[in-house]
Amino acid sequence: MLIDSLSLLFAFTSFVTWYEALLVALALGCLVFYLTPSPAQEWEERTPATLYFYLQWSWLGYLRLKDAFYPFFILYNAVLFFIDYRINEGNFTVASWVTIHIIMAMPLIYWTGAVWRCSDKGASRIWAAVARMMTVAAYFDLLLRWVIYQYYPNILFNCQQMIIHWGDC
Repeated sequence: MLIDSLSLLFAFTSFVTWYEALLVALALGCLVFYLTPSPAQEWEERTPATLYFYLQWSWLGYLRLKDAFYPFFILYNAVLFFIDYRINEGNFTVASWVTIHIIMAMPLIYWTGAVWRCSDKGASRIWAAVARMMTVAAYFDLLLRWVIYQYYPNILFNCQQMIIHWGDC
């Protein structure tokens, strides 16, 4: 998350510079930290028996923060790594790349709700703020990928992929 999108924008465009990105990240980090609640003193730890209960209880905020955060974090980053790898290899179309991003947007909304609601069941306020900040970073990554797709497609897609999608290089 943010590895390919930020590095491509830093290296090949003047859309954003490293100090602007750092300033936005620090401001968002402070805001998220102050909005994050302290860990709850007492709460019932639940272990879901099925996937249905895992999804329901994480959405409702009954699970530990790490149980709500890590599974989707790993899945989301693995999907982003895979589609960027396939694009770099040249055997994935631009439309497929966009489709996968659209498909991943709905679970991202779910993940945000789950992390926000489970953040009072973490080890410390700092880890809860980091988990919340990573979910916000996922939205910024999608935004930066949309900027690359819309305004700078030639830095990510090869000419054959661009001809198939837009009709010209």
